[in-house]
Amino acid sequence: MLLRAKAMAVTTASSPQSGTHSLNRLNVDYTAVQLTLNPDGPEEGRKELLQRLKIVSDKAREESKPLMIELDSIPTSTQIEMYGGLSSARAMLVIMSIQQLQDAGVHPSIWAFEPTDDETFTEAITAQAHVDDRDNTVLLVVAGGLSAGQIGNQLSQSEKNIISLAARTQGVSGVLIGPGAYYRHLVQLNEGIIKRDEAVDVIAAQFGDIGKIFEKSRTTSEVL
Repeated sequence: MLLRAKAMAVTTASSPQSGTHSLNRLNVDYTAVQLTLNPDGPEEGRKELLQRLKIVSDKAREESKPLMIELDSIPTSTQIEMYGGLSSARAMLVIMSIQQLQDAGVHPSIWAFEPTDDETFTEAITAQAHVDDRDNTVLLVVAGGLSAGQIGNQLSQSEKNIISLAARTQGVSGVLIGPGAYYRHLVQLNEGIIKRDEAVDVIAAQFGDIGKIFEKSRTTSEVL
C-alpha cells in the first residue's frame, strides 16, 4: 500500500510502534503518532509514555523522518464539570498535554488536532504549539470519511468549516486529511477494481476542493 501511495505521489507516514526499529528502513515521508493523552492521568503511566515519545522524537530527528503527532484528549466527567463543558475541557487538556510533551523534550515537526467548537480555544492550542517561537507546523484534522459504496467524495459542511477555520487561524499552516479521503480508492486500485487514472482523478479532485476552500478563506481573512 505504501508503494502504491508513493507511486501516486501521496505523502506517506508510518507509526513507529515500539520505536525500536530504524525509521530509515521505511520508505515514508513522516513518522506519525496518533495520541490520546490526559495530562491528569496516572503519573507513572504518563511518565513512561513521555519517555517513549522522547525516544521516538529524537530518533525521527536523527533519521530525518519528521515526527507528526495527532493529539487528542478525552476529559473525565469531573474535568468536564471543572472546565464548564466537554468542548472547553477537551481544549484545556489538549493545551496541557502539548505543554507536558514539550517539557518532556518531545519536539514534533507537525502538531495536528481536531478544532474545538470555540475558535478562541483553537487559537490557544495553536499558540501553545508555537510557544517560545518553536519552529513547527500546526494542522487541523479533517476526517475525510466516505459512505459505504461511495466512489466520489463530497465534503460535508462541517469539513468545509474546519478547512475555513484553519485558513483563518494565525499559526495554522493547513489541514490534515484523514485516510477516508483516499484509503478505499487505494484498496480498490490494489485489488484491480479501478484503474490508476481513476483513483488519481478522484483523490486529486477531493484534495483540489480542499485546497480551493483553504486558499479562498485565507485570501479573504481579515486576520492573515
